[in-house]
Amino acid sequence: MKLEKRTDKLKTVRDNQLVPGVVYGNDIDPTPVQTPYTDFVEAYREYGKSMTFKTKLGGTTHMVYFKDIQIDPIRQNNVLHFDLQKVSASETIAADIPVELIGKEVVEKKGLVVEQIENVVETEFPAGSGISKFTLDVTDLEGNDTLTVSDLELPEGFKVLEEEERIIVAVNYPQEEEEPEDLDTEEEEIEVEAIKQKGEDEESEDES
Repeated sequence: MKLEKRTDKLKTVRDNQLVPGVVYGNDIDPTPVQTPYTDFVEAYREYGKSMTFKTKLGGTTHMVYFKDIQIDPIRQNNVLHFDLQKVSASETIAADIPVELIGKEVVEKKGLVVEQIENVVETEFPAGSGISKFTLDVTDLEGNDTLTVSDLELPEGFKVLEEEERIIVAVNYPQEEEEPEDLDTEEEEIEVEAIKQKGEDEESEDES
């Protein structure tokens, strides 16, 4: 991703099809930057928020990763701003890594319900060795089966910052729909009972 120092106002930057951002880290002062929108999209699709990559700024190469992305709440495909954090090869970073399920459709064909409880897992790993996602194969799961954090296959040097017993996916039997009560019948029974009670009351009055 090509970076340039940003000097213009944010509106001017965005009008020129550029995305404003900032680069910061332990050995670099926070620096306003900008990049062509197409460059940003390509980089974010490839690296997401869990992989480091190299970029140049002012003739110097930096290893960075996307620390934060700000999206327009109205136009979801419009990126307002990005944060890049610079890291060194000896550092570790923490990021939320997405979890992708494999074989979900196979389980659902059995009439079961696959519920993904956690979509991302917070993970710590050495800079330069990030991954774009974890995968969990649910093909052989049956009703009431679960997979937890401990079922994730971690690359060397990776540490999940979650409890091992935390459930990521659960397979359940479909809930049976309760038949709605027949309100008309219930109302008729109440009405008949009221009529009977009224008749009994009138008989009691006649006798007295």
